[in-house]
Amino acid sequence: MKRKICLFTAHSPQTGGGGVILRSLTAHLSELSFDWYYVAGSVAAGYEKGYLGRGIMGGAILKDIIATRKMLKQQQVPEVDAIVNALLQANCDAYWIVTHNEGLRVAAELIKRQTSRPVHVTVHDDWAGALCARSVRYKYMKRAADKLTVWVLQHAASVDVISTGMQAYYQKMCGVETIVCHRYLPADAIARHPYKASADATQLVVGHIGSIYDKKDFVSFLSMLVQFAQSKGQTAMLKMWGCHLSMGDIPGALQGNITFYPTLPEDKALPELSQCAFVYAMYPFAPALKIFGATSLPTKLTSYLQAGRPVLGHGPADSTLSSFLKDTGIGAMWNSGDQRAGFAALEAVSRISFDTDKWQRARVVYFGEKNLQVMSQFLNPQGE
Repeated sequence: MKRKICLFTAHSPQTGGGGVILRSLTAHLSELSFDWYYVAGSVAAGYEKGYLGRGIMGGAILKDIIATRKMLKQQQVPEVDAIVNALLQANCDAYWIVTHNEGLRVAAELIKRQTSRPVHVTVHDDWAGALCARSVRYKYMKRAADKLTVWVLQHAASVDVISTGMQAYYQKMCGVETIVCHRYLPADAIARHPYKASADATQLVVGHIGSIYDKKDFVSFLSMLVQFAQSKGQTAMLKMWGCHLSMGDIPGALQGNITFYPTLPEDKALPELSQCAFVYAMYPFAPALKIFGATSLPTKLTSYLQAGRPVLGHGPADSTLSSFLKDTGIGAMWNSGDQRAGFAALEAVSRISFDTDKWQRARVVYFGEKNLQVMSQFLNPQGE
């Protein structure tokens, strides 16, 4: 009989980078059986059974701030109790809790309220370094978030994290040994969409999917890209899928160099990305987001890898994005506001062409089979 795992996320199974990572793992851990419970704004198709309603976070500002603060300070919150009680009734051999939003407190309560089933914890974003640092609502909750994070990590049966940067951060922060686990990509995920250079040689097409973390830094990049293309006798066109920005956020002089598209499922986005000269990824330079940039990892990199396009990274030299590009060699990094350095990075990324062996090495090092082995080791320690 398969070992039964109760997985809980404070987001839809179909939402964001976290959903992508978790689905890639659960789909390939065939020796385990998963019941995925979650709180979200609505029911996710295919995951109806595990829907536990809306979470406590979000909505009216004052109510949200009060409830979230109580949650982090481990005071009683009826909505959290309802989630925990539902999970305690689940028929499972072990718990797998992702610490995003309510997940951190849910993990703490499961650890405290029962001892018969181990609680494994996954951290994709540090609560204080990402959620508090990126939100006006939660910015003053950092101390409480750090305290609860330390307690959960020190008392969980096991912990996996999203980067070596986060691994080192938690080792220093609370003396906890963790193991890195990324999204899993099978070998045949690479190079399904061969690059075809644009028939219009006068246009430099660049692609991007997902979030932009700092509008000012992004506009600096776009301006530099336009000037770089002009120096080559080309016109720059940045195509963006699923970005929260709108044309009103872009200076008028640059609006003709950018096109916004709706979010696409990954299988639809990959052919589009594969037709771009290169793709763009950023992490913020803001001091308040230093921990976020040094510990998280952009999930969009897994899509870029599959699209077979080189990556122009834009962010701090000590970010996980910079480490990824240095480790894999599939892109170049612009880590300052200096235009000369930016032009050099653009020249470097323009010289990188797809190489099956290089892209496969990147997959193996970051997104290969060892990620499945890590999760199997945690969730099925006896190899049942």
